[in-house]
Amino acid sequence: MNILLLSMPDVDGGYLPSAMLPPNLGLCSLAGNLDGRHRAVIADLVLKRKNVKAALDEALAASRPDFVGISALTFQYDSAVRTAKFIKGVNPRIPIALGGYHATLMHREIASGPDAAYFDFIFRGESDLSFNEALDIYESGGDMAAVRGLSFKRKGRFVHNPPRPLEDLTSIRLPDRRPRLWKGYQVIGLPFDMAETSRGCLMQCNFCNIRNMYGRSFRKFEMSRIVEDIARAKKLGTKGLVFTDDNITLDIGHLENLCEAIIGAGLTDIAFGVQASPKGIASSPRAVDLMARAGFKFVYLGIENKFSRNLRNLKKGHRPDDSRKAVRLLRDHGIAVSGGLIIGHPDDDRRNVEENFAYLKELEVDFAAVQLLVPYPKTEIREELKKGGFLVNENDFKRYNGRKANVRTKHLSRDELSYYKYRFAKLYFKPRTSHQFRVLMSNFKLLYQFFGLGAFSRLAKLAVLAYAEQLRNAFLTEREQYAKHISLETILNKFNI
Repeated sequence: MNILLLSMPDVDGGYLPSAMLPPNLGLCSLAGNLDGRHRAVIADLVLKRKNVKAALDEALAASRPDFVGISALTFQYDSAVRTAKFIKGVNPRIPIALGGYHATLMHREIASGPDAAYFDFIFRGESDLSFNEALDIYESGGDMAAVRGLSFKRKGRFVHNPPRPLEDLTSIRLPDRRPRLWKGYQVIGLPFDMAETSRGCLMQCNFCNIRNMYGRSFRKFEMSRIVEDIARAKKLGTKGLVFTDDNITLDIGHLENLCEAIIGAGLTDIAFGVQASPKGIASSPRAVDLMARAGFKFVYLGIENKFSRNLRNLKKGHRPDDSRKAVRLLRDHGIAVSGGLIIGHPDDDRRNVEENFAYLKELEVDFAAVQLLVPYPKTEIREELKKGGFLVNENDFKRYNGRKANVRTKHLSRDELSYYKYRFAKLYFKPRTSHQFRVLMSNFKLLYQFFGLGAFSRLAKLAVLAYAEQLRNAFLTEREQYAKHISLETILNKFNI
């Protein structure tokens, strides 16, 4: 059968499409685990945001699908419904499946609601193997009840098969990136891709839905498989690779082995990035040294909050001192640090929000990644916020992208919380010329090696655009500037489907 695999065009509120266009690794894993009877076309709509309708027409014509699979995060779910509706309007006989985190967590609500009219299947949990299994049974006219982890329609109503046990990772073949219909994944012009070395997490963080996807588990892929996947991505032209692991520092020995394997395979000419916990990084100076030698250039560090009470509220497993040590270790080894914070806890007031921004500046992180607390479906913190009356947007999931608050605190309304995030980000992270110059010079060789002279032209273009925006904003009041910032939430993710 011909299979069309689609990811949604919506972007997270933490970055702009001009700076980052990420690929969907999960769809590549589905394609890599299809048998010879099926041919996949992968269409990442994030690459075609300006005209999604035309992109869908192109994807349908290129694939001539017998089956369509759609992957969507929570804030992308609205686009997934509209995409499915569009495809059904073109050909109502094409079966459409929905998968991913949101589908896994909300399958019963979707199946019993009005959106069920646009989906024929819902894949829950890991679908690397169950997707091909379902396609084979569907094509042969067999009983779909045999596929564990699948919800399917029988006589117009959804039937939910029993959950599927976690897969043995040795049985999952490498992702196949070749069926991608379009090119152009980049971070500030650097061609980049995604890879994974492990799945799951043993931490108890109550704002995360990883445990609802994988249970409380941590599984590692074989190192030979990981190295082969990196080498394949390199052959396809990637110059940067971000590991999507849920918590790669949970087993610090695994991270050290990964670095040694990359060095041994001669793959250090790729710029690697990863998200990590402060506790894990702080625990092993050796691991950080190996990361630098292996070619790691960027770490998203889950600092989460300055205050111990909020770390306890999130059920995080590290202390503020871990964050200080981790940032220092990474920066001393020339690895850029993006400091991740979550604000919007029930006890937060204006002072708490400002002190968190001041904390990031004190730590001297290279980039700030401050998120508003998002009450994702089925998480423990969502229920706590709802019970306490702090959840102010329960069902409009397209707003769950981190740009505008969906919660209030004891002291701040939703609008005040969003406003102070915007205000203090401007105050504490306005351009710091000497700091940015140091970061640029320390990465000069990297920029030139991977980008060539084109790096500077692209960076210069982004700088000019940012400066022009600052000039335009100079004639606006601070509240008018904030209103313009918030309006990007609608402008960024408004599509013609």
